[in-house]
Amino acid sequence: MDTPNFRAEHSKITAHLVRKFGPHHLDDILDATQEAFITAHQSWPHHGTPLNPTGWLITTAERRLIDQLRHKIRLETIVSELPINEVKSPDELHLFFLLCSPKLSYQDQICLMLRTLGGLNSAEIARLLHQSEEAIQRRITRAKSKLNPADLTTHPTAESITAILKTLYLLFTEGYETARGPDHIRPDLARQALVLTAQLALHTKSDFPEVHALKALIHFNISRFPARTTSENLPIFLADQDPAQYDQHQIQLGFQSLEQAFQTTFLTQYHLEAGLAAAISLNAPAEEILNWHDQLVSSFPSPNARLSHAIALGTAQGPEAALAQIATLTDLIESPYYHAALGYFQAKDGQNQAAAESYRRATSLTMSLPMKQALTRTGELLSPD
Repeated sequence: MDTPNFRAEHSKITAHLVRKFGPHHLDDILDATQEAFITAHQSWPHHGTPLNPTGWLITTAERRLIDQLRHKIRLETIVSELPINEVKSPDELHLFFLLCSPKLSYQDQICLMLRTLGGLNSAEIARLLHQSEEAIQRRITRAKSKLNPADLTTHPTAESITAILKTLYLLFTEGYETARGPDHIRPDLARQALVLTAQLALHTKSDFPEVHALKALIHFNISRFPARTTSENLPIFLADQDPAQYDQHQIQLGFQSLEQAFQTTFLTQYHLEAGLAAAISLNAPAEEILNWHDQLVSSFPSPNARLSHAIALGTAQGPEAALAQIATLTDLIESPYYHAALGYFQAKDGQNQAAAESYRRATSLTMSLPMKQALTRTGELLSPD
């Protein structure tokens, strides 16, 4: 295991320690987990990677935690805080259900799950939820103070599944296209979201088809990872991707999950997004892809859904149709995706000077370094002077 994959181990270690020592020590658990990662960074390059890296990290974190707790309480009191009936499920699911305590608001549940199971920091969570970092920190602090093992239920409810799926969706979103920093894709986060969703699917079986829909969506989107970046780690936009590079095994797994997901007449946003992702993975005709976008924007309208619909409309019917719809999306005027889409269809419509300016605007707004480079190159091709 290379050190960049430490984040993928975060949920395993945190969940194991919460299950063993109780949620009242969550702050100490997060500190101990981080210290274990630091120790591994310092030790492994000199002494080699252990045969069981995850086990090594868990043991190291547990020792650090015990040392911390010895300064605060007698270890005997730890046991009394644990749930009387230990649940028979993976540690991560145990922690998921605990964090879905009815004492926590929906937003607090998601923030705490992204922090503890996703391993995201406050700044990353703030970007995903479109809130300030300070607000997220307050939410997490408030939520941790309300946790109680007595609230734990081993039976998933519609409310807990909704919060868990939203968390996993956001975690995958950050892995699928990172909003800030040097990476366009973070496969470790994407894989982590897939593993946790797969665990949830096994636990809930056929009771919640939307779990299988999200799992299918993740499989289909992961299938395109090999075609989504260049050798320089720059993004390759959908129109320029080579479908021959798509991972056929992931597509097959996606359809297996999709079959389970559609054993219901109640379709969620995850169902429609999975259907759309399936069509894209099969390189379906533009009109078929537009049909999925029609359903999505009709059932689950949002500014981003309308922008995606405009792009699909332009692909199927030409740039004029896209530009007309993009012009109505004034609430996205500060989004780099808005200006990138505008530039793309302006170029298709022969408006090269306007397109170059739109790409410059998109470049100035994005915080992703690979996206900034790709948009700059595209704009320069339209305005070589």
